[in-house]
Amino acid sequence: MKKLAMTLVMALAVFGLVFAGGGTEKAASGSSGQKTINFLAVWGGQEAEVFRAMVKPFEERTGIKVELEATRDLDAVITTRVEAGNPPDVAGLPGPGKLVELAKAGKLVDLSQVLDMNEFNKNYSAGWKDLGTVDGKLYGIFTKAAIKGLVWYNPKTFKAAGVNPPTNAWTWNDMMNYSKQAIDKGLAPWAIGVESGAASGWVGTDWLENIFLRVNGPEKYKEWYEGKLAWTSPEVRKAWEIWGQIIADSKMIYGGSKYVNSTNFGNAHEPLFSNPPKALFHHQASFIQSFILNQFPSLKPVEDFDFVAFPSIDAKYAKAVEGAADVIGVFKNTPEVRAFVNYLASAEAQAYWAAGTGALATNKNVSLVFYPDALTKRAADIMNKAEIVVFDASDMMKPEMNAAFWSAVVSYIENPKNLDSILAGLEKVRKDAYK
Repeated sequence: MKKLAMTLVMALAVFGLVFAGGGTEKAASGSSGQKTINFLAVWGGQEAEVFRAMVKPFEERTGIKVELEATRDLDAVITTRVEAGNPPDVAGLPGPGKLVELAKAGKLVDLSQVLDMNEFNKNYSAGWKDLGTVDGKLYGIFTKAAIKGLVWYNPKTFKAAGVNPPTNAWTWNDMMNYSKQAIDKGLAPWAIGVESGAASGWVGTDWLENIFLRVNGPEKYKEWYEGKLAWTSPEVRKAWEIWGQIIADSKMIYGGSKYVNSTNFGNAHEPLFSNPPKALFHHQASFIQSFILNQFPSLKPVEDFDFVAFPSIDAKYAKAVEGAADVIGVFKNTPEVRAFVNYLASAEAQAYWAAGTGALATNKNVSLVFYPDALTKRAADIMNKAEIVVFDASDMMKPEMNAAFWSAVVSYIENPKNLDSILAGLEKVRKDAYK
């Protein structure tokens, strides 16, 4: 990790990325004694190592020490500490739902009092800014993102069939035509697995969210996750029916419905790379690249596995992206915290996440040179050029709604004919949860 930190610092200097906290840094470092910032997050392992490498140059420049307090039970720990009047200085919050809850309760600092907003507005798209805004005030900085809705494939399968692979300009109809060609050649079009322990079904929610967004647009998408749109509405039903063109057709899915419900999401890509290949496509977020390489370490990005963006359904929303990301919330407004938070939002800091973990920077001015391979660069480029950015809808829903959504996906895969009763059950949960 020391080598990673040194390499990044040298590269950052070469490419002219400078610390964005300017005057705040000077004020903080001029104060007497050692100042310490308590940063609470879920990060462990490699993420913790990259975080420590990222904060090291900040600590050396300012004399401010940043202590990472890691916990897997982040939601409970933050709730307990806030209620006890002992919040952390800064935290990586467990999703935007918690951000909204804490902001509405008056527990978070308005970031317009903390950030250099001119710099922030230059570096962040309106989509990320909107996601961090509650009641007209900015409370969250999103960082370390992933794109959801990528369609992965094995280029050699297309080459062997003499067929050109898809491009980012493809449509849902194009995707269905590829699927039919796969069936004609004895391949299952789709390899899907939704098993994930207590969270089984979340993979299907990503499918439905990407479809919903591209059919109904971001405003209806927001109404949906805020509990203002009935699950029995035409908009929601249409998303399930479109997904049903794939998941409800046994010819479309490798192994059938029982296989889909029993296969862990982290292994679901396997049929694309068996010898011979048994499936054509796999739908998953950008993070699945590490799972592919862990299982098939000899594979090379682009040459052996590749992806395209989720297909367009309504052309108005062709450049929409669904993402997931960690969100930074601030509990205390001190000179040290202001310096640190400006640094966290900077291109310099976010380049560490790109180089060290392959995560996508939300700061659009992080150079693509810091991403470790061509595929991660392309995912970052898609994110940077997106005209519409939304957060994972199920993560934005109330916990009981989210859990019911996961369960409904499993039920729908098992018996698609029960869609009416499945949606009616989800609507009952919505009415109870959003009273």
